[in-house]
Amino acid sequence: MLIYKINQLRYLAAIGLSSLLVACGGGGGSGGGSSGGGSTIDPAPGFSVSIDRTQLRFSGDEGSVIPSQIIMGTGSGSNVPTTAYFGGEDLGTAIDHVEARIIGPQAQFFVYPKMQLPAGEYSGTLKLSMCADTQCNQHFKGSPVNVAYTVSVGKGLKVTPGSVDLSSLTGASASTPVTVQLPSGVSSFSATTNATWLRVANITSSGMTVIAASKGPGIFNGLVTVSAGSRATTIPVTYRVTADPSSVSSITPDRTSLAFSAPAGYASSGQQLKVTLPNWAQGLSTSVQYRTGDSGWLTVTPGVGGAVSVVASAASLRPGAYLADLVLSGGNDLLPVSVPVSLNVVAADWNVTGSSTLTVDAASTPATLSGQISIDMPNLPVQGWQASSNTPWLQLSRTSGSLRTDKLGVSVNVAQMLKLANFRTYTADITLSLASGKAAGTKFTVTLDKRLPEVSYISPHTRLAGEAGNYIVRGRGFDAITNLNQVLQVTGTKPAQIVRVNDTQFELSLPAAQGDATVALSNSMGASSGSVTLKTVSQPALAYAAVAAQGNKGGLVFDPERQALFTVNKTLGSLMRFGKSGTNWNATSVPVSSADEVALSPDGKSLIVTVTSGQIKLFDPGTLAEQGSFKAGSVYGETLNALPRMAVRNDGKVLFSGASGVQDDGGYMAYFDLVSKSFGNIGGPYAFGWASVSGDGSRINIVQSASYTPLPPIISLDSRDQVAQQAPSGLGHWFESAQSLHGERFAEGTYKVWDRDLNIIGQVVIPDNTYYGRTPVFSPDGKRLYVMAYDSSGLYVGATSKPRVYVFDSSTRMVTSTDLPLLGYFELADYPTCAVNTYECDTRALGTISPDGKTLFFLGDARLIVAPIPALQGGRQAAAMRRLVLPASH
Repeated sequence: MLIYKINQLRYLAAIGLSSLLVACGGGGGSGGGSSGGGSTIDPAPGFSVSIDRTQLRFSGDEGSVIPSQIIMGTGSGSNVPTTAYFGGEDLGTAIDHVEARIIGPQAQFFVYPKMQLPAGEYSGTLKLSMCADTQCNQHFKGSPVNVAYTVSVGKGLKVTPGSVDLSSLTGASASTPVTVQLPSGVSSFSATTNATWLRVANITSSGMTVIAASKGPGIFNGLVTVSAGSRATTIPVTYRVTADPSSVSSITPDRTSLAFSAPAGYASSGQQLKVTLPNWAQGLSTSVQYRTGDSGWLTVTPGVGGAVSVVASAASLRPGAYLADLVLSGGNDLLPVSVPVSLNVVAADWNVTGSSTLTVDAASTPATLSGQISIDMPNLPVQGWQASSNTPWLQLSRTSGSLRTDKLGVSVNVAQMLKLANFRTYTADITLSLASGKAAGTKFTVTLDKRLPEVSYISPHTRLAGEAGNYIVRGRGFDAITNLNQVLQVTGTKPAQIVRVNDTQFELSLPAAQGDATVALSNSMGASSGSVTLKTVSQPALAYAAVAAQGNKGGLVFDPERQALFTVNKTLGSLMRFGKSGTNWNATSVPVSSADEVALSPDGKSLIVTVTSGQIKLFDPGTLAEQGSFKAGSVYGETLNALPRMAVRNDGKVLFSGASGVQDDGGYMAYFDLVSKSFGNIGGPYAFGWASVSGDGSRINIVQSASYTPLPPIISLDSRDQVAQQAPSGLGHWFESAQSLHGERFAEGTYKVWDRDLNIIGQVVIPDNTYYGRTPVFSPDGKRLYVMAYDSSGLYVGATSKPRVYVFDSSTRMVTSTDLPLLGYFELADYPTCAVNTYECDTRALGTISPDGKTLFFLGDARLIVAPIPALQGGRQAAAMRRLVLPASH
């Protein structure tokens, strides 16, 4: 007999009982109805129990849970006990257990059939008891009671075997059949797995095959779930895989890294990677992990047999190095393998070579002003290019072509070139681009160096009627002239000789003529070389004159064309012109504040004035109208009459004491170029203090400074040279100086005379002890030296002594005697300067001479003296002196 313990419960009975204690009781005996075993004594007379049914019927499927059924028990009558014990016993084989629950005055018996009953029909009896004791020896009236039951179990869902064990070697699969019994009324089933390596196949109405795929070594567990109708069951699967020692055990690429190179805008050539997989791999898969910010440049395409195609593209990348990892995977059972990939994106550089410089000079012809340019981009395949020029002077032979195949012809458009200023460098940019647009364009620069010959000046620019001589033509571009005689055009005369000196100078030997001579150059380009004119002038005889002109002066220029003298009045701040009108000399002026000195341009067309406020000014010699003002870095000045701080070379370079304002390029002597109207510096580490310049501007001797000890050396500039040179150490420092027209003679102060090459000619000795030299002037040919001298004993108010002009023979170098022969002297009727022996009196006068050598001009702070050279007095015998000398050296 099965005794079920019932939990104690308290409740208020409808018949007035306060509680009922229910517990499991024991009791035995067999029988049905109320005829159970135990005592026949009624433990509670007047009280009885009953149930609501005496038969139970259960039904369900095999393998399913059959629902329980409830039997209601009720107690009635008087003498209700406070405690009762319930029990139940299955007299058959199909009841699992009975649970009793007290619900108010009622007892509920929950009857549970057994689980996992095989299909079939099960019948039996359930004996229920309500007792007063735990052993159920005292039954209440109506207890025990027998309840007949039937449990009908239909055919259910069943799998055989209930669990599966599989095993294989790596690379092989394993399988086993499973029998499936379907529930009644169900004709098919489905099966699913919870693991990717586990699947089912060959499903029929009665079974299936469970298959484990190839795996790596290990033990794997999974589940197969079988569903049929509303029924489901699971099959545990254990899969044991052991390694095959002869098989590959990991993902193995045939290369450890991949390296690509591609020009920007293009893809690289593809590379093949061969990947060997273990035999249990689930197939090869790939992914890319980029290490740098730019991504998307790597394309990976798996093929058959483990082949992987890899292509790197630089279509959207800039030049540089790019890194990525190609990740190779073979399923969950394999560790992935990374193959480093690098991409070197190279610039799609242009390789453009060829004619980058075109020079236009005297030797050029239109046919020679051309060239060819090769165009390539070595990293790229052959493709089309396009070209254009940004300037009209450069012509292109074509505007398109192919890389490495077509050359680009370039040529100078002569008409456009002739519009450009000469002796300048021009650049033209050829813009090149690819027709595909896959690479940035570039520019190829072609330089045009225009150096067509041109003439600027002829020096001297005047000559006397009937005068023959040598003349210097200055300009540039002469070295490229193959035959100067063929291209030289001279009108008004025919040169006796032409000598090219250098690129900027050639010399003409011209016969005597009565008219002007014009010089120009021809060229095959039809370009104008400019022209220079040698003017023929007549020099009239001049009478003695003394023109009052107060104020310190700077520079003295005699202009043979206009028969006028020019100076700067430093005291009054003006540019002065002395012009002859009949027998008189008239002075006119224009204000030029801070003016320091005046000189004449090599062609006589401009007066050059230095201004200490920092300008170079140009004036018209005929009208004194200003032609232009040009800002220098600085201009130094001097209040004295002497110390010429400006020197004009015959190439138009005006040297001045000051600074050019142009960044120093290794030279320290500033100049203003009359041709280009620009400033610059003469090469060499020298300074310009003051200077002596020849009449034709071909020779300049320079004092650097008087402010240092020891004194810096004297510097010489020759028109044949471009660089200043140190003079011989014997040449000393001076305040007064003079040179002849062509520089054949140079006077160092009023003491020595040198030749052009600075060889000593002789000493200047004034025979009268009380007289001392003030102003030296050479005759145009340098054969005579005129030295104006003052009587030191006559420098006082009321003195009657007059300035003297001593004349020395400077034609021949002295050998036996060192003193130059004195040819005599003559006196001036007036002093050009103040004539008192005081500190404030500056007795240095400026001097020059007429081109015929017959009239001297002296200018100081008092007056202008016009002095025709008379017959001399007091001279030594020149003939006797010449017997003691050697032939002249020029």
